[in-house]
Amino acid sequence: MKLHNPEVRIETTNFCPAHCVMCPHDNFSRLKGVMDMDLFKRVVDDAVTHEITSIFIGGFGEPLTDPLLEERIKYIKSKNPGIFINFITNGILWTEKRSQRLIESGLDEVRFSIYASSKEVYDKVHRGLDFDQVVSNVNRLIAMKKRYDDKPAVLVYWLMLEENEHQYEEWKEYWMPRADAVEAWKPHNWSDAFRFRDVPSNKISCDRPEKGPLQVQWDGTVIPCCWDYDGKMILGDLKTQTIEEVMKGAPYDDIRDAHRKGEFERYPFCNQCDQLYKRTDVLIFSNRGDGTIEEKVGRSNSNLFKIK
Repeated sequence: MKLHNPEVRIETTNFCPAHCVMCPHDNFSRLKGVMDMDLFKRVVDDAVTHEITSIFIGGFGEPLTDPLLEERIKYIKSKNPGIFINFITNGILWTEKRSQRLIESGLDEVRFSIYASSKEVYDKVHRGLDFDQVVSNVNRLIAMKKRYDDKPAVLVYWLMLEENEHQYEEWKEYWMPRADAVEAWKPHNWSDAFRFRDVPSNKISCDRPEKGPLQVQWDGTVIPCCWDYDGKMILGDLKTQTIEEVMKGAPYDDIRDAHRKGEFERYPFCNQCDQLYKRTDVLIFSNRGDGTIEEKVGRSNSNLFKIK
């Protein structure tokens, strides 16, 4: 079996020290934990047999709360050095020692979420974190990585919110000369949680059940996409199944069938999702990769435009 999408996303933890205003993390009802290393190896060993090209380490937690993060990256690289590895972070736990370990692990790219250019606004958006510490951590990593083939690539990411929109140009002016790339987006909904966009009646499939990356939660369960933050739609369990068994199983077939027929009401979480129509205005700015902004809009694979 060959996966339609060559990316696998593995949530190794769903713990996070932040309480950001745009994130549904505080709405969790599912258990929190850290993926067992034996389970992680089982998932990776299975995944590399399916011609994957990348592994995104993350889901709904801060990756650096995982004490085994560097060991996991090294394990992936030991199975196939060519697999591209990246993740998203809020940056608060990037101490000098941790930065060194992550650089040496073989991490290819890291994306920092920094949605402000002052402490006052940052405190309103990224509640529970420290603006000065995060900026210092990112700048230190940028300086350190120049001694190691300039890896990992550093992307700084912006989300346009009412709280921060007046600082967008200042933010871009600061980070564009420092980071390898920057991106700015409009926020999306979290289905039954935060609502930033209207969902029209004219819905079409997002194609994620057909072509989205395999999404694995920390306990081994598989969900259809990254919008299912609370694990409402479990399609399989890699503790007891193989990837092929999950992808060819009845739960996956059922959700594909619903999307093909446009019967989204069969999956209430899908039915209220803002991804069920095509948007061309969600990406505000990007200087990442070789594609144009128009080419990037609507892509579900996070590394289609990875930094070279």
